[in-house]
Amino acid sequence: METDMRIDSHVHVWTMGEAPFTHNDQMSTRRPVYPGLVEDLIRYMDLNSIDRTVLIQCMYHGYDNSYMCNCLDRYPDRLHGVALIDPMAPDAAETLIRLHHEHGVQGMRLYPIKDEDPSWLSRDDQNALWNAAQELGVPITWFGRCDQIPFLEPMLERYPEVNIIVDHLGEPNLDEGIDGDFRLLLGAARHPNLYVKATRIDGISRLPWPHEDVHPYVEAIHGSFGPRRMLGCTGFPEDPQRGEAVGFRVVEEATAFLSEEDKTWVLGRTAASLYDRG
Repeated sequence: METDMRIDSHVHVWTMGEAPFTHNDQMSTRRPVYPGLVEDLIRYMDLNSIDRTVLIQCMYHGYDNSYMCNCLDRYPDRLHGVALIDPMAPDAAETLIRLHHEHGVQGMRLYPIKDEDPSWLSRDDQNALWNAAQELGVPITWFGRCDQIPFLEPMLERYPEVNIIVDHLGEPNLDEGIDGDFRLLLGAARHPNLYVKATRIDGISRLPWPHEDVHPYVEAIHGSFGPRRMLGCTGFPEDPQRGEAVGFRVVEEATAFLSEEDKTWVLGRTAASLYDRG
């Protein structure tokens, strides 16, 4: 993969529930109100000059990764895939290995944000799954809150060769400001295998475009992690009713303070270093 590619590191695809790619209640009882088909994603990528994207398995399909894998099989030169796997399932590690070998899946997403008690993250029964990620050389995506970072840190230390990518700036609480629990995420930058996505900026923000209340958080992540451990993402598909700008414009606006060299990392090279591993 060329290092100057533009890579959107966080997108979702889903059907409207038609067989064989039906929905389930494993992760959510919500259902989509508009489609997020891979054909629309490819058009969106072409429109916005995005070379590759990373598909993050959608909650509507739960632990059934079959639609995402179908997309990977159809567009192997444009898409990477991150699966949702039940970390409590006894065959979780085997599932990750199978999806990697059969469909090229390059990681999985942990979902502690829905848990009141995230202490399971560093239990010994999770070691098999992390061992599998280490052996495959694939990253783990982590969808949790900043206040849950202390539950992740034991695994960062136990598995220094496994790269962990925090979604959505760690879902900062804007009421607390940067000096609240967000500091736990900034402090965790001491772990060289921890990365952060500048994702869902428009969703976290309480202001209209250009969402300037979130920009200080993006700048703080850059200051602590540097551009080589930051990823830019758009979170396709955007709600057509929301009227937000399309493409990388949300991310580019929030990272306008970066040098051109730094932008090449945030908008492509960092993702290439994590996902282009054969």
